[in-house]
Amino acid sequence: MPQTDTQPRPNRDAYKKAFSEDYPDMDFEDKEARYGRMLEDRNSLRSYRKSGSALNGMFEKQRWLAAMVSDLMDNPDLNPIEWLADNGIDLQEVMNDEETRKKVGDKIAEHQKKVIEDEKENDQRQKNLEQSWQNLAQTGVDEEKAMDMWNKFFTDIVDPALRGEVTTDTWRAVQKAANYDSDIAAAREEAGMQARNEKMENKVKKFDTPMPPTLSQGQGQQTTQPKKRGGFFDELQAAGYYD
Repeated sequence: MPQTDTQPRPNRDAYKKAFSEDYPDMDFEDKEARYGRMLEDRNSLRSYRKSGSALNGMFEKQRWLAAMVSDLMDNPDLNPIEWLADNGIDLQEVMNDEETRKKVGDKIAEHQKKVIEDEKENDQRQKNLEQSWQNLAQTGVDEEKAMDMWNKFFTDIVDPALRGEVTTDTWRAVQKAANYDSDIAAAREEAGMQARNEKMENKVKKFDTPMPPTLSQGQGQQTTQPKKRGGFFDELQAAGYYD
């Protein structure tokens, strides 16, 4: 009889334990699923390395910024303007330079223009989402089902996609939808379409439940708040020189 391989594999065992903790719903012994997840993790790691390398390169060129960020990590309440003064950077003297004043003025003007554009874009986005919510009502589903579909669409598909995280399951769902035989579906539905449409026209109405928020609304797509014009430091803050 062939001998059973009892060679200890501590690295594999440790990886299996970590994998199971991160993905408890996946079967580690399913090689295809495991390799798919490992590939996604590898792509994410490459992305993190690329962005980290770019950040390190910037800090290498701007040592003062790296020092400020390091101090801000130790003290999140640190005032960047005070930090500059503590490190011998005289902003008043810098602003006495005519060219610098012009650059700052241009930055402030650009910022104010962007605030206006962002407000218009956010208003339009909100209108589009409200229309999308009503479009969902046109399918004839009840409000509870619509809420579930809305949250699943944004939580499982849209928001991960905006982060560049499209899973194998998502691609399979898209592939399944793309391969759907619309001609057969149309033929199957044609007989009852008219009657169903007549019923739906009587059933469809605006949902009483307010449109649920999306993760994009709550996190990634925050409305830019206009800033009141103030003194010298307020203008610098508006120009993006510090938060």
